[in-house]
Amino acid sequence: MPLLQEKLKAPSLPLSVVARPRLNDHFMLNERVRLLIVQAPPGYGKTTLLAERLPALEQDAAWLRLDQRDNQPTRFLIYWQAALNTLFSEQVLLSPVVDDCDCVEQLERWLGELPPQRGPCRLVVDEFEHLNHPAILAGIAHWLRHQPSWLTLTLTSRSRPALGLASLRLRGELEEIDLHALAFDSEEAQTLCAEQLSFPPTRVSLERALRRSGGWVMALGWLVERTTTRAGFDALVDRLSGAHPDFVAWFDELLCAALPLEERELMLQLGVLERFSPELMARLLEGERLTQRLEAFEQAGLFIERPDPHDQWYRFQRLFGEYLRHRRHELSLATQRILHQRASQAWLALNDPVMALRQAILAEVPEDVASILTAQGPALLASGAYALLAQGFALLGEPRLSTSPEHTLLYGWVSHAQFQFDITARVIDWIEAQLDVPEWQALSAEFATLRAQLAINQGDAERAAPLAEQALALPARYLASTPLTATAILSEARFVQGYLDESLQRVREVERQARQHNDNQLLLWSFCHQSEVLVAQGRLQAAYDIQERALAHLEWAELEHLPVAEFLYRIRSQVLWEWHRLDEAEQAALKGIAVLDNQGERWTLQCHIQLAKVAQSRGDQAQCADHMRRLRKILAEGDYHIDWVANAHATLLAWWHSTHDMDAVERWRQEAPAPLVDSATNHFSQCNVRNHARALTLLGRYNEAHALLSALEEHTQRLGLVTDANRNQLCLAALAWYQGHVTQASKHIQLALSLASRTALVGSFLRLGKPLYELLGSLSASGVLSPLEQARAERLQALASRQKDFGSAVRLMLDETVIADIVARPDVPELIRTSPLTRREWQILGLIHAGLSNEQIAEQLSVAPTTIKTHIRSLYQKQNIRRRDEAIALAGQLLANIQGE
Repeated sequence: MPLLQEKLKAPSLPLSVVARPRLNDHFMLNERVRLLIVQAPPGYGKTTLLAERLPALEQDAAWLRLDQRDNQPTRFLIYWQAALNTLFSEQVLLSPVVDDCDCVEQLERWLGELPPQRGPCRLVVDEFEHLNHPAILAGIAHWLRHQPSWLTLTLTSRSRPALGLASLRLRGELEEIDLHALAFDSEEAQTLCAEQLSFPPTRVSLERALRRSGGWVMALGWLVERTTTRAGFDALVDRLSGAHPDFVAWFDELLCAALPLEERELMLQLGVLERFSPELMARLLEGERLTQRLEAFEQAGLFIERPDPHDQWYRFQRLFGEYLRHRRHELSLATQRILHQRASQAWLALNDPVMALRQAILAEVPEDVASILTAQGPALLASGAYALLAQGFALLGEPRLSTSPEHTLLYGWVSHAQFQFDITARVIDWIEAQLDVPEWQALSAEFATLRAQLAINQGDAERAAPLAEQALALPARYLASTPLTATAILSEARFVQGYLDESLQRVREVERQARQHNDNQLLLWSFCHQSEVLVAQGRLQAAYDIQERALAHLEWAELEHLPVAEFLYRIRSQVLWEWHRLDEAEQAALKGIAVLDNQGERWTLQCHIQLAKVAQSRGDQAQCADHMRRLRKILAEGDYHIDWVANAHATLLAWWHSTHDMDAVERWRQEAPAPLVDSATNHFSQCNVRNHARALTLLGRYNEAHALLSALEEHTQRLGLVTDANRNQLCLAALAWYQGHVTQASKHIQLALSLASRTALVGSFLRLGKPLYELLGSLSASGVLSPLEQARAERLQALASRQKDFGSAVRLMLDETVIADIVARPDVPELIRTSPLTRREWQILGLIHAGLSNEQIAEQLSVAPTTIKTHIRSLYQKQNIRRRDEAIALAGQLLANIQGE
C-alpha cells in the first residue's frame, strides 16, 4: 500500500506562530510518564503546540497524522510501523505487518523488536479522535502497558481516548494538557496581536477579547484576521459572540457531524443552563441515561468544561453556550418556558437564588419573579446581583413595585448601586408618601438607611448622618444588614466631613460587627474604606497593608465576582500608581474592569482612569489617546459622584497639558463642577478645586490659582488631610515655576519632599514633568535637604529623567548627530554595529518608542502602511527581535544612555 509521506511529518507552522514556553513543564521526558494527551475541542492549537514546542525543546519525535480512513486495523498498523521506522536507521527497521494479524499480537511483536535502550523520544499521533475501532484501541492500550521507557506516546485528540486513562492517571503515568491550559493567556494574546496586527490593541480590549472568547485560539484568530484598526478591533470584540453568523455556521457543522438529532435536542435543552450537574439535569430534563449522555458529550469534545476536575459541575465554553442560547428558537416557546421554570425551581432547591431568579426572568412569569424577589431579596442584594435584580424589576414594572414595601426597598438599593440616583429619589418619594401605612412603617429603619445613602451620594453628609443615626435607633425587620449599613454610612459621612479619626474609629466598628455577623461583603467594604481614610491621612503603607488583608479575605470568601471587589482593585491600583509600580497598577485596574465587565462600561470609569494614568506615566501616546477617548465617552454617558468626576478630570487635564491643548482646558473650566472651597473637607472636593487651580495655572491666571490653593491649605492643616497637602504643595510649586519664581517653587518642592517622607508619593511628583527634574537638581545640589529627603529627591530625579515626553522620542531619533552618538558608544548592543539600521529604520524605531501604531507612523512619514510593515520586518530581523515591546525596550535602552545629553 503506497503511503502518504505527508502523514508521517510534522505539519508546517504558520508564518507567525505564538511560542508557548509556559507549557514546557508538560513536556518533560520522564521515564515514568507513558502518555501525554493534548485534548481539546477544535481550534485550540493542539497540533500547532506540538509542532512548535517539540523542536524548540529539541525533542526527537516521530509523527503520524490520522484521518477517518485510518480507523481500519491493517491500514492503521502499516502507518504505525512507518512512523516508528522514522526513529531508526535502516538496520533496525520493524518487521512488516502480517496479513490478518490481530492488532495486539502485531504490536506486541514490534515491542519485542524495539531496542532496549535509545535516547528519549516521542511518537506523536495527531487527530486521535478518528480511532474508535475496538481492536485498534485494545492494541494501543496493550502497547502502553509494555512501551519502553525511552518512548513517550503523545496524542492530540478532540475526544477523550478510550485507553484506560483512569489507571494511568492514578499511577502517575499520564500527562494531560486540556483546553484550560491551551487557552491563550494575556501575554500570548498580546504576542499574537503584535505579530499579526499593525497596531497594538488596548489592554482593556485585549482582556475583554480573552474573557469573551475564553482564550479560544480560533476565536482570537478570527478577531485578528478581520481588523485593520484599533477602533475596528474594539467594535469586533463587542460583536464577538457565539450568536455571530460565522460561529453559528461553524457550530452547526460541528454538531451535525458529531451528534444524532435526538442528542442535539438534548444539547439545546441543556443550553438554558449556565452550569449544570447530573442532579440538576435530572430535575430539569425528562429522559433516560442522562448522566451517561452527559459523559458522552464531554468525551466527544463538544466544548463542555469541568472547571474543577474533582467536582461534578459542568459548563459550556462561553461562545458555545451563547450559540446554544441563540439556537433555542428551534424549541417551541412553550417548551422554553417550561424548561426555564423547571430550572428556576431546581436552582431554588439547590439554594442558589441568583440562578433561580435568572431562569424565572427568562421564563417571563411575573408571579414567579415577584415571589423570588420577596423571599430571596436580601440574599440577592447581598450577592451583588444588581443587574439581574434590575431585570426582574423591569419585568414587574414600577406600578406593581410601588405597592410592595419590600420590592420598593430593593428597587431603591439596586437603582442606587447602578448610579441611577434619579430613580432612587423617585423611590424615596413613594416611601415618604406611604410611611403612615403600617406595613411600610415596619421598614422604617431600612428606609432611613436608604435615604441616608442617597444623601451621601448627593454630597449632603450633614443630612446623611442624622438619618443613619435614626436607622440605628430602630429595629431592622427585612434587611438584617441594616444596622451595619447605617454604621458604615455614618463612617462615610464623617469621612466626607473631614473627621478622619472618627471615620476610622466607626469603620473599625463596622469591621468588628461584620466579623460577628459573618457579613463577608460588608467586611470587605470596611477594609476598603479603612484604606481610603488611611490614604487621606497620608499613611499609604498602612493603607496598602489593609489592602493585603482585604485581598486575602476576597479570596477566602470567594467574593471576586462582586462589585465591591472592583472597589478594592481600584484603590489598590491608585496606591500602586502613586508608588510608580505601573505594571501592578495596570493589572489591578484590569482586574477591576473584569469584575464589572457584564455590568456595563459606565461602572468601570475609575479603573479606566487608572489605565489612562498608567499610560501617561509610561509616555505611551497611542494607548493614552485611546484611554482618553474612552474616558470622555463614559463621562458623557453617566451622572457620577464628584469623587469619580474629579479624578477623571485630573487625568484629562494632565493629558491636555502634555498635548498643549489649552482650548480644551478652557472649555473644561467653563463646564466643570464649581470649585467649592468652603466644603473641600475631603479628597474628592480637594481634587476638584485643585483641578481648577491647575487649569488656571495653565491658562496663565496665576493669582486666581494661588487663591484657590491657599484656601485648600487651610482645610488640609485643620483636618489632617496629609496626602492632599502633599499634592497641593506640588501644585504650588508648578504655579511658582510658571510664574518664574524658581526660589519659591523650590521651597514648595522641599515641603512636598518632607510630606512625602510620610506619604511616599511618586506618581503625583512625576506629573510635574520638566520642572520637577530641574527643581530637584538644584535642591539636591544646595545641601538643604535631610538625608531622607535627599535620597527621595535622587530617586525622583532618576525617574523623571526617564519620563517620555510624547514628542521627544521623535525629535531624538530624527537627529542624525544623536544616532551617530548612539552607534559610537561602547555600551551599544553589538547588533547595532554589525547590522546597522537605515535612516528610515531609525525613524520608525523612534516612532514605535513614542507609542505610535503602524498607521500613525505611516501618516507621520507620509508612506503606505505596508511600507512601514516592510521596514519593521527588516528592523526586527537585523536586531533579532520578534515583538513590538522588544523594539520599545531597545529604543528605551539606547535613549537612556544619552538622556542627559
